[in-house]
Amino acid sequence: MAQNMASGASSLAGVRAVLSVFLVAAAAASAASTPAPTAAPSSSKSYTVEEACKQVASGLHDLCVATLSSSSKAATASSSTTSTTAAALAQAAIQAVQRNASETATYLSSIYDDDSLENKTAQLQQCLEDCGERYESAVEQLSDAASAVGSGAYSESEALVAAGQAEVKLCQRGCQAVPEHRNILTARNREVDQLCSIAIAITKLIRGPPE
Repeated sequence: MAQNMASGASSLAGVRAVLSVFLVAAAAASAASTPAPTAAPSSSKSYTVEEACKQVASGLHDLCVATLSSSSKAATASSSTTSTTAAALAQAAIQAVQRNASETATYLSSIYDDDSLENKTAQLQQCLEDCGERYESAVEQLSDAASAVGSGAYSESEALVAAGQAEVKLCQRGCQAVPEHRNILTARNREVDQLCSIAIAITKLIRGPPE
């Protein structure tokens, strides 16, 4: 009888051991399948203008510093020691490109109706008309992007700036086929395009700088 009890105890111990291994394995599998928590956006993290502009493409650094330093929203971060939040810098960058795009939209409206522009061919008129519509759309998207930053919709804001930038690129592409006037908007388009790139890079800081 004692032998039977010992045998039963041994069998029970074996079952427990197997069950223990199974539970550990199940817990490990569960942990592996559970996604790691995503870091919350660091909209309150502060940067100086110089720190923020180090995150943009090297060729745009000086334009970034000049743009943000002249913005009232980013003015407190214009020195090397004073900083402001990533969200405030992003909104300042977006509003800067919105103003620039609005100026170009106004310019387009004025030259479209300007009879002094010689040899205004059908192609040139189409270029100006298309670009006018694209800039109107870009200004609207950039305005929505600034509002999105203000409401905490940072990914949406990035997407809206990118959409506005795409409109500007399409304007430039459409005017390239116009003889003699293919570069009529090149300088303005380039500046708006660059400011969009800066705004997107600064908005990305809200998720934290790249490692």
